[in-house]
Amino acid sequence: MDEEESVSEDEEMERNPALVFGAASFLNDTGSDMIAPIWPTFLTTQLGLTQGQVQIVDGLALTITSLSKLGAGYASDRTGKRKAFITLGYGLSMVARIGFILATYAYQFFQIVLWKSMDRLGKIRGPPRDAIVAGHVSEKERGRAFGTLRALDTAGAVFGTIITILLFDLLGYTGIILLAALPTAGSVIVVSVLVKEKRGKDIFKGVNFHGLDKNLKIFLMASVVFALATFSYSLLILYSANIGYSVQQQALLYLLFTAVYATSAYPFGRLSDKYGRKPILASAFLFLIITSAWVFLVLDALMIIPMFIFFGLVNGALDPVQTSFVADLVEEERRASIIGAFQMATGISALPAGIIIGFLWDFYSTPVFAFTYSIVLTLIALILLSLVKTREDDGGPGEI
Repeated sequence: MDEEESVSEDEEMERNPALVFGAASFLNDTGSDMIAPIWPTFLTTQLGLTQGQVQIVDGLALTITSLSKLGAGYASDRTGKRKAFITLGYGLSMVARIGFILATYAYQFFQIVLWKSMDRLGKIRGPPRDAIVAGHVSEKERGRAFGTLRALDTAGAVFGTIITILLFDLLGYTGIILLAALPTAGSVIVVSVLVKEKRGKDIFKGVNFHGLDKNLKIFLMASVVFALATFSYSLLILYSANIGYSVQQQALLYLLFTAVYATSAYPFGRLSDKYGRKPILASAFLFLIITSAWVFLVLDALMIIPMFIFFGLVNGALDPVQTSFVADLVEEERRASIIGAFQMATGISALPAGIIIGFLWDFYSTPVFAFTYSIVLTLIALILLSLVKTREDDGGPGEI
C-alpha cells in the first residue's frame, strides 16, 4: 500500500512540477522577502550608500547574474540535467544572505555587490526549472502553470514580509537577515527530496538564435527596452522613505505590493491561456506607465499607496506570461537555453537602467525625472510589442 501511494505521489509530482517548485519558491521567497522590505534602508542607513547607488547595486547584481542564466540554461540542455542547477541555485542564495552581514564590517559597497550578485546567481535555477514546468504542460495550460508557480513564489514573499513586520523591532537588521537563511535551506531540501528527473532523448541544438520565430526576436527587443525602463521596487521604498514612512510602514507598503503580485499572477496566467499572451503583456507595460505617471499625483503620504498596487500588477502580469511566451515559441530540446538567453538579455539591461535611473534621482534630487524616463521607454516598448504577430491577430484561437 505504501509503495502504491509512493508511486502515486511521484506521478502527481511529474504531472504538477509547478506545485513542487512552487513550494520550494515559497520557502525561498519567504527568506528573500524577509530582507526585501528593509533592503533599501539597510543599504542607506547601515552601509551609507546613496539612493542612486542602491539602484546601481540592484542593476549591477542583476546584470552580473543574468549572464549566468545563459550558462545554466546551456549546460542544463547540454547535459540533460536540471535538478543540480536548481539545487545549487537555492544553496547560493542561502549562503549570500549570511554574507550580507559581513558587508557591514568593511568595503561595504564592494562586498554588498559581491553578496548581492551571489544571491542573484542563485537564479541559475530559473531556466532549468522553467524548462521542466513548460515541458510537463500543454501550450494551452502553460500560462496557468507558470501563474501557479509565480503565485506560490510571491505568497512566500507576503509571508516573509509579515515576519519582518512582526519581528523587526525585536531582531533588527542583522537578526532578520540571518533568520532569512533558514527558509531557503528548506528550498534545498524540497528540491533534493521531491524532484525526480529523467534524462531526455532530445537532440541538443546548442544555444543560438538561428531559426527562431521572428516574433520572438521582436518580443526580445520589446522586452529589452522595457527592462531598460523598469526600476526596482527599491525606488518606491526609498520614495516612501523620503515622504516620511518608517521602516515598518515601508514593510507594509512592500507587503501590499507582494500581495497584489501574488494574487494577480495566477489570474493573469489563466487569462493569457484564454485570450493570448500579447494583451496581458501590453497590460503589464501600461501598468508600469501608470505607476510612473502616478508620481505627478502624489501630494501627501497616502497618495503613494496606489503606486505599490500598480507595480504589483506590473509584475503579476509580466512574470508568468513573459516566460510562457518564450516557451511557446521554442522547441523543447533547447528551451532552457533560449529561456536563459532571453532572461540574460533582459537582465543585462538592468545595469544601464539602474545607472540611468540612479543618476537621474541623485542629480536632480527628485524621482520625477527617473519616472519620466521610465514612461518614455515603456511607450517605445509598447510600440514594439504591437508589432509582434500572434495567432489571435489572424483570427485564430486565443493562445499564442
